[in-house]
Amino acid sequence: MKPLSTKRKALQLYLGGLVFRAIGRILNISYGTVYQWVKACGDQVSLPESQDEVEIDEMDEIHMYVGSKKSTAGYDMDSC
Repeated sequence: MKPLSTKRKALQLYLGGLVFRAIGRILNISYGTVYQWVKACGDQVSLPESQDEVEIDEMDEIHMYVGSKKSTAGYDMDSC
């Protein structure tokens, strides 16, 4: 049994964007345990249901970078 504070920290790290394996390494616990905790908390939460249409969609900056690349795959020998 891990303390409740460890579970809370794992959930905070997950919500902060860390993956299960990274959280497991940081807290010195199994990534499977982290997964089970996150899944159990997710099963307890009900998501809000909204019927509103989305007017604005935010895109990540990586989309703009990938879209502006000249080559689509591989290593470009002409740039050397």
